[in-house]
Amino acid sequence: MTRSDRPRAQQAFWRDPALPFIEARCVADGRGLNYGRHWHETHSIGVIMGGRSTYVNGTHAEVVERGAVVVVNPGDVHGCNPVGDAPWSYVMFYIDPAWLGRVQARLRGDADRAFRPYDLAALRAPHVVDAGVRLLALLTDARRGVAAREAAVVDFVALLDGELAPGRHPEAAATPKVERVARYIDTHFAHALPLQDLCAAAHLSGSYLIRAFKKRYGVAPHEYQTNRRIQYAKARLRAGAPIAQVALDVGFSDQAHFQRVFKRMTAATPGQYRD
Repeated sequence: MTRSDRPRAQQAFWRDPALPFIEARCVADGRGLNYGRHWHETHSIGVIMGGRSTYVNGTHAEVVERGAVVVVNPGDVHGCNPVGDAPWSYVMFYIDPAWLGRVQARLRGDADRAFRPYDLAALRAPHVVDAGVRLLALLTDARRGVAAREAAVVDFVALLDGELAPGRHPEAAATPKVERVARYIDTHFAHALPLQDLCAAAHLSGSYLIRAFKKRYGVAPHEYQTNRRIQYAKARLRAGAPIAQVALDVGFSDQAHFQRVFKRMTAATPGQYRD
């Protein structure tokens, strides 16, 4: 099958200003979608409704099929892509970690309201998949009130939380110097950041910095910067900013380059994501 013969991906995004802590993406046919390695600021939960795809999350890699649930903590470098021409459908929920942390604390009777990352990257749980499909239907039902929809999200999180190990996510090996570089990129992501500038910020050699950064974050510094640009771009698009202006704001020299990178990282064009 040639590129032109491949089916166009069928997908839709959902968000509601009344429920700012959650966003959803429904893909009815993902055969045309291909993701570069990326990460999210949100906690991401994917329920696989049909077909199969590859799933890589850090060092975890497997083929996931109908009935699987993927769990991606904020900052986890991951990617999912179709297996050959096999069909692939799923719903992805993106949940604000601060909101989720408060829910976790209530569920576990814990005074600590900080979000606790999960240890499992994936599990087979068809009943959770079914619950995720029902949640999406309820969220997109205009007849439902805000309180009912928020309660449904809490119920879904409670179901998933009960399926996952409650222990904290193992901390990746890191040094304060490497994390200092990440904070530097977070602040200056819209600007060109030569490697020598990052080395100066961390007081490390170039070769050591790249190795240590990959060990901590799963990607090289320039890939981390690109992800940060796309995360900020998504926020600006959600706010209704013009695509051309967003491209300039996040440091791309032209809109076409921004469009290509955005689609590579998110498997959707900026216009598709915004609208």
